[in-house]
Amino acid sequence: MKNLSALIGSLFLFLACQSSDKGAGNNDFSSFEISVDTVMVDSRNEILMAAVNSFSQVYSDDAKTLINWSFDASELEIVDLDNMELVRKIAIEKEGPDGVGQNAYQLELLSGGRFAFVGWDDKIAITNQEGKVLERLSLDKPWMLENKGEKESLSFLGFSSDGKTIFCGFLNFDTIKPDVLVLDLINETSNVISMPEFELMDKYKVKWTSEDGRGMSMMHPSFDFIPWKDSYLFYTNAKNSIYKYSLPSDSLSLLTYTNQLTASSKTGSYKNEVSSIEEMRAESAKIYQEITFTPPLWDEQKQVFYRMAYMDLPRVGDEPIKKRVFLSVLNADFELLGEKELTELTFDKNPFPKFVKDGKLHLFLNLDDELAFIRISVN
Repeated sequence: MKNLSALIGSLFLFLACQSSDKGAGNNDFSSFEISVDTVMVDSRNEILMAAVNSFSQVYSDDAKTLINWSFDASELEIVDLDNMELVRKIAIEKEGPDGVGQNAYQLELLSGGRFAFVGWDDKIAITNQEGKVLERLSLDKPWMLENKGEKESLSFLGFSSDGKTIFCGFLNFDTIKPDVLVLDLINETSNVISMPEFELMDKYKVKWTSEDGRGMSMMHPSFDFIPWKDSYLFYTNAKNSIYKYSLPSDSLSLLTYTNQLTASSKTGSYKNEVSSIEEMRAESAKIYQEITFTPPLWDEQKQVFYRMAYMDLPRVGDEPIKKRVFLSVLNADFELLGEKELTELTFDKNPFPKFVKDGKLHLFLNLDDELAFIRISVN
């Protein structure tokens, strides 16, 4: 394991943060000290595709293991996060009896050490730790499509922790609908839960249709969830609100808080339809000059959530776009305990917080095509 003090160094920043009185007591984050360093994963002289991007990475619940699905190489990369080193690569077949499919773009980690490979064609292959297929699923069963509109398609979001339930969104080129389809794989039943707080996502979509109607493209806010304890937290990057959903009781609650250093959501007005791909990119760039939120991540040690947010600054010449970056600390009820701007750390890429380990927030970093993490400790 290599600690790279040359990149960011060990920075000890004493941050006086605005906060409400809810942070009083042993877990007082109304003012906090931050330390930052960078650690690089030892690839053992092998090419580690996990360094290229973090989209296909999954992490064990105990933050001891990273598994990366390298689609082009058709293999899983297993990284030991205790020792920060690559420990194994597992070859995965795309065709044949144990083939996960040529379209398997996404990896999910299920209970019992199982993997789920999700394809663009809505085909899912569930394998054991060695890549042997145990089960095949398809999101085209009649009972799964009962609540789907004529112009809609299902957008896979993820599995429940036990793999017995699938959560999907509804993809519609005309309207971004903040509903979640809950698919019970055991009883073959479906249920739709509505999340009206996220209706603002539709305001921030930008779509283009070619003159002949054959080409379409759309950029829109993200909508996803993370498991937390016995619940699931649904979020969008356009607003700081969170929906907490309990699967056993089929209950939904809205959790809100007000940021003090930034807006709590995007608020501007933008073009929703444009006449070219270039105009779509330009309009989307304006949207990202407003606040964008990352997922909340739980620190089991300190019993708090960390949530980062950022906004793009206007581009200066040919230089990379700079960011203003913020960190919020929240308790288990999503009450704001403290927050601080971290722009002094000089981010020129979107911050990607991936997990919390040993009381430190870990952000993905591609360091000259080597996998590394920026570690932020909040005390």
